[in-house]
Amino acid sequence: MHMHNLSFDADRHRYAFGKYDRITIEGQTYRTSLYGRNEEGWLLELDDGSGRCSSFTHQELSRLGAMRRIRVEHNFHAPESARQRLLTGGILLSELPSKPAARLTKKHAYVEAFLEMERENLINRTDAAIEANRFQLRGRAMDYATQFQGGAGTQQSLDFSKCPAPRSLRRWLAEHRKAGVSGLVDAMNRRGNRNRLMGPEQLALMMREVRRYASEDRPSMKTIHENVSTVFDARNEERAAEGLHPFPTPSYETVRRAIHMLDPFEVAVAREGVEAARKKFMPVGEGLRLTRPLERVEIDENTIDIISLTESWGLRSLLTEEERKILGLDGSKARWFVTVAICATTRCILGMAFSRSAREKASLQVLQMILRDKGKWADAAGSLGSWDMHGTPILIVTDNGAAFKSELFRTACADLGITTLRAPAGLPQMRARNERFFHSLNTGLLPRLPGRTFGSIREKGDADPEARAALTFDDLAFCLVRWIVDIYHNTPHAGLGGETPLHCWRRLTAEWGVQPPPDMGLHRVIFGERLPRKLSREGVTVMGLRYHSEALARLMTNREERNVEVRWHPDDIGTVTVYAGEQKFEVGTVLPGFDGVSAGQWVAATRELKAANAGRKSYDRKMIHAAIRAIEGRSTAATRMAGLLVDEWTPERIRHLEASLYIGFNAGGDKPAQPAAADGIGSSIPDPEEHAPRPGPIPVTGPAPANPDLPDAAPATQPWSITE
Repeated sequence: MHMHNLSFDADRHRYAFGKYDRITIEGQTYRTSLYGRNEEGWLLELDDGSGRCSSFTHQELSRLGAMRRIRVEHNFHAPESARQRLLTGGILLSELPSKPAARLTKKHAYVEAFLEMERENLINRTDAAIEANRFQLRGRAMDYATQFQGGAGTQQSLDFSKCPAPRSLRRWLAEHRKAGVSGLVDAMNRRGNRNRLMGPEQLALMMREVRRYASEDRPSMKTIHENVSTVFDARNEERAAEGLHPFPTPSYETVRRAIHMLDPFEVAVAREGVEAARKKFMPVGEGLRLTRPLERVEIDENTIDIISLTESWGLRSLLTEEERKILGLDGSKARWFVTVAICATTRCILGMAFSRSAREKASLQVLQMILRDKGKWADAAGSLGSWDMHGTPILIVTDNGAAFKSELFRTACADLGITTLRAPAGLPQMRARNERFFHSLNTGLLPRLPGRTFGSIREKGDADPEARAALTFDDLAFCLVRWIVDIYHNTPHAGLGGETPLHCWRRLTAEWGVQPPPDMGLHRVIFGERLPRKLSREGVTVMGLRYHSEALARLMTNREERNVEVRWHPDDIGTVTVYAGEQKFEVGTVLPGFDGVSAGQWVAATRELKAANAGRKSYDRKMIHAAIRAIEGRSTAATRMAGLLVDEWTPERIRHLEASLYIGFNAGGDKPAQPAAADGIGSSIPDPEEHAPRPGPIPVTGPAPANPDLPDAAPATQPWSITE
């Protein structure tokens, strides 16, 4: 098959950043500068108050975004966001421990239940109305909580027996209105914000210096922090003389956050003058009229279209009774669901997933597809065009389906800074857009399929019906992708005044840009599986692969093992995120070369290794990488298309694989581990180039010289003891 557009066209993507955004690129943080964006690229200002700038071309940013190396914290510097972070410690909802998460679920369930009853005119915000309807309110809140938990019920159901006081409920409603779901996180949880709360005198001392940041002398944040430290030292000398305990000196981070809470416009006026401030804060956009790509993305779930499509394509008559049953085309309950995401401004299709029952997973899979370049699917279908439309949406509108009410879906959107809106049942505008798409799928695809695609099904003889059903699905996905990329995106659209969706996307992204997708670290935290693991001196292991770092080894100097939570994403198993108590680490595989390797490839390579080396328990690096390369080489269009089917990597499935495929499996050879170093952490070996730089909050000290006794280990391992 002609795979012509596998190479990445860097010119395609134009990213946009907001005036309050914090942008992290390769570990360095920036904010948008006064001069912003032009035809060549972006001028970004270092986020340290120095006023120094760096320029990035659109091509550089495009490559970095596709490699998931850019993190954008939307509206990070806006005063309201800063206040909210000061209260909650800036934690992601995806990182909340179980107790605060349960409190959040309860608050959100009561807020949603109240708003629903208010829309139905059953309740108002007075004490009397809330008290009179508390039983109905509690019942609806419990229903919502069950939907949030994906139908599994809530573990904290006892909490719901106590209805909140009217005053508390009104406060929750106000917090939700102001900051969405994130506004409901309570300040009891302060992970990531280890500064104790200051008293009035300390706050006054600090703020007197902080306010001097808004001055035409333009002092840096570093200078302000030094001034704060000097003032606190002087005051503490006085307090010591009075026999009082000293005030703790605010950290640089506390001072930086306080500076960001100053009104940004007033700061700009004081530091740069009123004209420069006006230019910097000039309003953009044209109100509510849709002008930008990804301004509004609509996600819709259809239950019957796959069945009616196969019917209209004449596929049904070509299938045996058994095949129809496997595909769910026999009228049984196991029907197919297709979940599709459409950009309302450009009418481009941003994501599509098929599922039989796991609709919550389908909604998350489509959300991830919106965030990524879909070139691999276009290539697999041999498309002439590209399917590269991606970015972080501003607003996602869904129907009222349970998949979109789930905790995982709304948490993912909140952490990505995406506003979500559930359309009232049968909202005509949204329904019409999606129905037009499905109608054009019927009328646009059918005439182009004169038996050519499905003709081979008749010739499959008595092959295994499961395999034949999978092939029929691949054919279906193949047709859909090819149709979307080559036909639908290139057909003049009435809703766009006769412009094609592709041309509209290219024109508007060149003009406005789109917000880049999250970096891989954030993507893993939001969408990754949560796996409970034991951390030992050997690190943590997931599906036969060991993950370790010097920072993790330091945690274990006096302990045999401890419980940790691992976030693991099946798209890239080269790195995991480990949560140990209040600390968070990004940790790579001990064996190098796994960056970008998927869980599917690793399982297939493991099966290949075990089949080719029966009885062998240990595999060296060369054997493992040869098996992965062989799998990649044989990766057919059909296996890539399978990515459109909802593939569930649940903790149960991972446990099952570990208990069967990876039992006694040793990736990394059977030679004994290096003797431990004097500090008990292990021998130090230089960091491999392919693992650096690994972004993470814990700085790792420089590695010691390599151990000359290790066989060809030059770029092999991390600075700690391993088996190689």
